[in-house]
Amino acid sequence: MRTDDYDFEATAKAVFEMNDSCRNRYDSWEELQSFMISMAYTYMHKSNSFSTGGFCLTAYDDHDGERTVRASVSSYVANQYIDKIHRIKELIKVL
Repeated sequence: MRTDDYDFEATAKAVFEMNDSCRNRYDSWEELQSFMISMAYTYMHKSNSFSTGGFCLTAYDDHDGERTVRASVSSYVANQYIDKIHRIKELIKVL
């Protein structure tokens, strides 16, 4: 199995920033990324998708037959973050 290093790093950085519970659970985005990779190796051998903690994992068999896993931010976390930013902008307008 292989993981897409760029996807896992970018996703871990984004989720760590966007998801308050991740910052409460992990000390850094690197620690979150390590957890994400462990979830890939634990669950993605037979499954094609997995979601928890604000990130989604998607697996497929690559052209060479090796299982490849990519990571992305969950839509729920992205939307929650957008709502939070909009509320902050509205508060700033009032001030």
